[in-house]
Amino acid sequence: MSSLRQAEPDGYPVPLPWLARASSAPHVPGGPAEIIGNLTALLRDIAADPTVDRPFGWPTGDRPTTLRKALHLLGTCGLLVRQSRPARVTLTEEAERFLAAGDPLHLLSVLHAHVRFMGEALAAVGDGLSHDELNGAALRDYGLKWDSLDQVRRRVYWLRAAGVVDYWSNGRILLNERGRRFLERLELADAEQLPHRRPSSPQPPELPPTPAPLASGLEEAGQDALRSRKRLVGYIAGGVRVDALARLVNAAVPSIDRGDFLDFCVGEFGVRESSADQTLGTLKALGLVGQVGTDAFAATDLAASCLASGEPLDFVRLLHLRVALLGETLDALADETDTGTLVHVLAERYPDARLTRDDVTRRVALFLETGLAERIGQIVRRTELGAALVRTLPLLAREDMGPGALPGPRGQADGVAGSPSPAGADRTVRPDPAERAAEVAAEVVRAATDSADYERFERAVAAAFRTLGVEVEEHSGPKKTDVVVELWQSPVSRLRVAVEAKTDGAGLVTDDDVRFVRLRQHRERHRARSTVLVGPRFDARVEEEAAKDGVALLTARELADAVVRHGRTPLAPREIAALVSVGERPAWERTCERAERRQEALVHVLDTLWKSGNDPVDIEYSAGALGVRDIWRETKAVLETPLDPAEIEEALAFLGTPLVGGVVRQGADHVVTGPPALVAARLRALASAIESTGRGPTAPAAVDPARRLPGKEEPPAAETPGGVTPSAVRAWAAAQGRAVSARGRLPVGLVREYQRAHGLVDG
Repeated sequence: MSSLRQAEPDGYPVPLPWLARASSAPHVPGGPAEIIGNLTALLRDIAADPTVDRPFGWPTGDRPTTLRKALHLLGTCGLLVRQSRPARVTLTEEAERFLAAGDPLHLLSVLHAHVRFMGEALAAVGDGLSHDELNGAALRDYGLKWDSLDQVRRRVYWLRAAGVVDYWSNGRILLNERGRRFLERLELADAEQLPHRRPSSPQPPELPPTPAPLASGLEEAGQDALRSRKRLVGYIAGGVRVDALARLVNAAVPSIDRGDFLDFCVGEFGVRESSADQTLGTLKALGLVGQVGTDAFAATDLAASCLASGEPLDFVRLLHLRVALLGETLDALADETDTGTLVHVLAERYPDARLTRDDVTRRVALFLETGLAERIGQIVRRTELGAALVRTLPLLAREDMGPGALPGPRGQADGVAGSPSPAGADRTVRPDPAERAAEVAAEVVRAATDSADYERFERAVAAAFRTLGVEVEEHSGPKKTDVVVELWQSPVSRLRVAVEAKTDGAGLVTDDDVRFVRLRQHRERHRARSTVLVGPRFDARVEEEAAKDGVALLTARELADAVVRHGRTPLAPREIAALVSVGERPAWERTCERAERRQEALVHVLDTLWKSGNDPVDIEYSAGALGVRDIWRETKAVLETPLDPAEIEEALAFLGTPLVGGVVRQGADHVVTGPPALVAARLRALASAIESTGRGPTAPAAVDPARRLPGKEEPPAAETPGGVTPSAVRAWAAAQGRAVSARGRLPVGLVREYQRAHGLVDG
């Protein structure tokens, strides 16, 4: 079976459209002298027995594998067609022709027709390139951005195996005479006509013309239509990527029945039949395919026009008509921002169509793929191309909330802080920590440049440190610092830090804005051990003076990033101390990375064990049990940095504790005991049990001086203001979603917040 027509007179298949070709080249074990023989053995094995769930051994391999895993390595290369009822795989006409003739050049032509930068790589080699230079050509001329040389090396292996290039000992790859003759018979992509080629001049980029059907749809899109768009994109085999969408749409041209479409998805993307069926439903909802018969489907006129134009931007234009706040998200990227801030900005502008962080992340990923946005560290910003496109899109009318307002907690009426809760509502239910952290982080960044309201930034900074789980005292006023934070280090040690918050409308705090002598006075007045200065950014002079005076500098974005990361992987106050200490920022970064890495390891280890426990092949050969090396092998393909065996063992040890009970040991291997959702539920139950004791994230009472160990002098804590009843403070804190101890001394900062809220003190 093949969807390609044959070119005359050579009989080589005509290449698919560039967007419909795969970006990943097939991988077959072995060197250039072995891979064609290994591939031939695999194809002959499939011709003899097309069932998928069975063992397979590569001729040059020392360990048996499974046919399913071998097929996964091949990817989409035009040699195989997968069928899901039952799980089978058959050879395409091109694969059968290759087996019959044994011609490596025909094999290479098939790969070129289905994989990007195969024949084009051969043409780029010319008189000699290194792997690095060839990788540069792939990026520069064809827009293929790979994080490593793996994809280039795969292509060079196939070129060497077919005998069309020579590889010299100095690392150069050269086109030979056989390659030149073969190259003359190939139809190559014109790099100048590919969508990624945009003028690099400072002039605004020229947008490709919009196909007529799509232009008409955009012209007719009114506010009602924009409001009716769907928030959830839905599942798509291959992901919400333009190349995957193009291949799916191409399969439905001119039409395709349901069974063939499911087989196509299973074969092209290696998904289950149920996932393929979900994909069909999503494509229908997005207006990419429509039903044209009892069980037949075809690409819509809009989708067909996008495929014909070959422009990724046309797919973005089409999706904008169907996906809620797609173009609006691009519009909100006019300023550099992070995902957490972007969620908040969109919630302010469109309160009736709120997106989750995951929703926003998927939309941003599409912009990054199509060149409409670019990422710098953790910050994303719109490109000139993105700015040009968004000006042509119909956008939903904005309904911005007041300045500085935050979306209300989940379930609160109209999202307005302070609005009455519905009858019977649980007032102590707290919002998701990660979502709340994102909101707090967004306010820190925005308030940092609101020079008209410096107190707003002070409140935002205080909220940020409170979200980090440390005790906070808000002061402000003449001869006082803005905030004092106290970090519990151990039963006998606390770190008290004076926090100064400086706003600037231009986003840069200069030495005219800071008086370091006053910072020293504030530190002494509040008996703090150190000072941290928080602002949007700092000029070189401030950085020099801060270094001399031992003042730590913390930008608003760094503080916001810390809050977001803490929301995902909470850290202890003693670990957070590095964030506010001079010269300790690298230690802080390492601590965060270690915590995130442990979490990542735990997730992947559990997921791998669960998949093995439900894989018919693994169950047949190992009863679903995996050892550390097996888990390492399975996870290395999905992680940029493979897990270390020690990381896997640490995750297994945690999952195997009686309180979690997620895995059990079977000899040297491990077996999952239930779905990942069960482990998550047990951990949530443990968290609820711990929190029910009443000891929340606030620091415990100060250490009794009589019990303090010798040599561990601590500055005395400020006296707790009087005039309040502890039970009233606790009741108020509970209504605010704050956890406090049922007995003992109340935190000073909490008491002062209560007094301000009830008008018992000024400011």
